Amino acid sequence: MSNMIEYKKGKKHENDKIVLVNGHQITFKELAEIMIVFYNNEENIYPRPRFMGGEYFANFIREFLATKAVTEAILKKYKLDDNSRNKE
Repeated sequence: MSNMIEYKKGKKHENDKIVLVNGHQITFKELAEIMIVFYNNEENIYPRPRFMGGEYFANFIREFLATKAVTEAILKKYKLDDNSRNKE
């Protein structure tokens, strides 16, 4: 886990967690804005119909949310594991 990203205990529930990036608590709005940038970036770099565009990113998000984990298998499928990144 990066020092840039921290997880702290929240106050709303015994299992509540707060996400901090460089000491700043990330809000749902900020997370949504970041995700839109990633989606649009995929649209620009890998445009349809030749590629999947932003849907590639959206599918990645849907898949790890469905499993509630960012697994090695998912990272490998989307070429985000260490082995895939080292080939570029």
